[in-house]
Amino acid sequence: MSAAVDRLKDLTRPTGEEDLLDVAYPTPRFSLSLRHAVFATCLVAVLLGGWLVLRGDPADSSLPVADQALPALSSVSEVPAEPLVVSVVGEVARPGLITLPPGSRVDDALAVAGPLPGAQLASVNLAQLMIDGQQLLVPAQSAELGGAEDTLALDGSGNSLVSLNSASAAELMSLDGVGEKTAEEIISYRESSGGFSTLDQLMEVKGIGPAKFEAMVGRVSL
Repeated sequence: MSAAVDRLKDLTRPTGEEDLLDVAYPTPRFSLSLRHAVFATCLVAVLLGGWLVLRGDPADSSLPVADQALPALSSVSEVPAEPLVVSVVGEVARPGLITLPPGSRVDDALAVAGPLPGAQLASVNLAQLMIDGQQLLVPAQSAELGGAEDTLALDGSGNSLVSLNSASAAELMSLDGVGEKTAEEIISYRESSGGFSTLDQLMEVKGIGPAKFEAMVGRVSL
């Protein structure tokens, strides 16, 4: 086996007569010394550090840009409240439509309309808030009793009439068919509408139908 290997080595050993290839290798165009490499590395590190400082930390912004713009948009959408237009009728010097600022009360409306000396202001809730389109009725004092409240007015049979505009819940409950809930509905309607101007408005009160109205109409007054 070793003889065969030695024979193979003899056959492949160079004889010195082989033609050598003359290969021309290109000369490098650029060479980088160790000093230049260190300088370039330091320059890259300085530039990268400056870029990070100028860029800042994105985590400092707690809200997206779209969310930060929302407060400005909401302020633009705010609409100022419009003035109130109400009607004041009855015992006032200047009846008709008046314009009031938002949040006005009955007392503010009366200050513009001017109550007459014969006005029965005890039956008007001066602290009630006015709403746009509301009508305020200022009733007159009872002529029969020289200024006494209408709750003491008398009907044709000598019975006392109950004033829809000034009666208490207990006085309203003295009427036929009027219980506590109906009395509360009458007072609620009176306060929201500015008072009763006609007896027929009783039909607009919740819980009062034609039959109950007929039983009450002869016992009530404005």
